[in-house]
Amino acid sequence: MALTILIFLLLFTLIIGLPLPFCLGVASVGALLFFDFPVPMTIVPQRFVAGIDSFSFMAIPFFLLVGDLMNTAGITQRIIRLSNALVGHLPGGLAQVNVVSSMFFGGISGSSSADTASIGSILIPAMKKEGYDADFSVALTATSSCCGPIIPPSIGLILYGVIANVSITKLFLAGYIPGLLLGGSLLITAYVISKERGYPTHPRANARELFEAFKGSIFAAALPFLIIGGLLSGVFTVTEAAGVAVVYTLFVGFFIYRELTISGTIQVLRNAVVKVGTLMSIAASALIFAWVLTILEVPQQLALAILSFSDNKYIILLMLNVFFLFIGMFMEPKASLLILMPVILPLLQPLGIDLIHFGIIIIFNNVIGLITPPIGIVLNLAAKLGNVGMDRASIAALPFLGSMLIVLVIITYVPALVLFLPGLLWNAHWM
Repeated sequence: MALTILIFLLLFTLIIGLPLPFCLGVASVGALLFFDFPVPMTIVPQRFVAGIDSFSFMAIPFFLLVGDLMNTAGITQRIIRLSNALVGHLPGGLAQVNVVSSMFFGGISGSSSADTASIGSILIPAMKKEGYDADFSVALTATSSCCGPIIPPSIGLILYGVIANVSITKLFLAGYIPGLLLGGSLLITAYVISKERGYPTHPRANARELFEAFKGSIFAAALPFLIIGGLLSGVFTVTEAAGVAVVYTLFVGFFIYRELTISGTIQVLRNAVVKVGTLMSIAASALIFAWVLTILEVPQQLALAILSFSDNKYIILLMLNVFFLFIGMFMEPKASLLILMPVILPLLQPLGIDLIHFGIIIIFNNVIGLITPPIGIVLNLAAKLGNVGMDRASIAALPFLGSMLIVLVIITYVPALVLFLPGLLWNAHWM
């Protein structure tokens, strides 16, 4: 009875358009009222606070703030300039710049939405002006922004690490090779399409121009090395690294590039407060929802259902990939992580599935969901920036989506690619 009430209230509140935290909270409280044994309602606010009472969670607001500060501080423009000097001479010069810039940006902010808003607001108009098709520009910007949640630091990996209780530093290291594979696949796809359509190239940068671009962006490019270097050396934790990243970005913006102002910083802080409040309310209510599911023994029932179909871990991984790709079409990635991971994780260890490997697979599934309709949050944002209909943007994104699915299959069935760097550094006693 309680499970029926839980599902009904969740679907009903979603249909009538309530914000997701309210949907999850109403469904959870409604189910608790129909339990076979009395549950005091005072436990709900206690679980609400306990769900997000994690030191690692504090990294998320800081990394969200870094992503917003980068654009205001002039860091985004310098990353684009460096990318142009490196790959602008290739066929489809700005298309290549788009992907490389997103890879650099993702190594700092960890947010695909911040990447799309920052890189897209500059490069989509520039690409259209140079003769690139608007739908191509939008699709490429959206898909290249998906590098952000894979290449560390990653907000999605932090969330997964907290939920799965695994090392976030190991997850960060595990994300590098899949992130490079993703970026490389998008570069190749953009190259082929640009060659076929005759998109323009830029003159090759000479040594002096390359040096000037590197010199101008050296403080921006140094931030990922500062974050990962500090983590690997044990100087600071992930949360402390996020705080250091904010201080570093503020210092560079105010005193090095001198493009950050007090008023601009205040506006960035306001935006960050709204984003953090939204995310944390979703996280807290989703973890209450997951707790109710656990009490109702949904994870155990799901485990029995899946294992009755197959106990082969590769078949299970295939089923989970298909499931999360489908879920990604309709659910915001962070919400799907928070709601579904507590249910799915108990299935994995008996099957011998490494939790670090699985974390990268799930985050990769989630980023694909960011560009798949009907929701496609990042594709929708890029389409608005490029003034292109969602239907045209979705069609233009298909070649890039295909390359992403190929990378997903590779990292799913060749776990060594994901686990190589964490294993190498741990075995070498670097940590």
